[in-house]
Amino acid sequence: MKSEWLIAYAYLASGILMLIAYLFTHIYDLSVFMEVIFIPFYFYHSIKFKGANFTMKFFAASYILAFFIEFLGVHTGIPFGRYVYSSILGPELLSVPVAIPFLWSSLLYFSWLAGRGKIVTSSILMVAIDLSFDPRFSIHLWHWAVPGIYFGVPLTNFAGCFIASISIFAVLLLILPGSSKFSINALIFYTLLGLFQCIEDAVVALYLPALISAVIFVCIFAVLYYSHEISIRKNKKLQAIG
Repeated sequence: MKSEWLIAYAYLASGILMLIAYLFTHIYDLSVFMEVIFIPFYFYHSIKFKGANFTMKFFAASYILAFFIEFLGVHTGIPFGRYVYSSILGPELLSVPVAIPFLWSSLLYFSWLAGRGKIVTSSILMVAIDLSFDPRFSIHLWHWAVPGIYFGVPLTNFAGCFIASISIFAVLLLILPGSSKFSINALIFYTLLGLFQCIEDAVVALYLPALISAVIFVCIFAVLYYSHEISIRKNKKLQAIG
């Protein structure tokens, strides 16, 4: 197994240790530690797995587009609904925390890998992650003008996430054409990352969204994995006929 995937699984393992430590100490910094190191981990993984040129193009495009979408969201409510960021996220530019497009870029990257660079598939994977962490993050990191029916999150947020993701992936596909090869490690890591978010939800007593998201992530894994297996079998049959 390549080093970038070993580091990826070590990242998740350390996250479990951080959560266990948090449960015993209730030190808030421990609960957000994994989110803080997620960004440098993303850069390391992307450079090792896809190369510096890919990383530079992917990050630059996704960061700029995500910032523009967040700017629209904060100032107009389009496409997510009306919300405002808290001061916890640090420095802001035009009312958008500088850190937020970094988070967008990193999640887009791992959704892109697991979704093989396919626009709709990768966008669905982004929404699945959003379903998991938005109820939790909305408690402290941002606040909705009108709380929604999905554990305080409006449904427009998820529709907006899907539209935003499709838009960003469409641009990325122009810059980085061609779908990626299927990677079982990318799919496993995405699934485990999602399930880790579910555990974090459960730690703060968001049990039902944790359960809903866990079911969704397991279903996503099953559908994408078996779709790949079916595709392989069809190709083998065609080769045998040929």
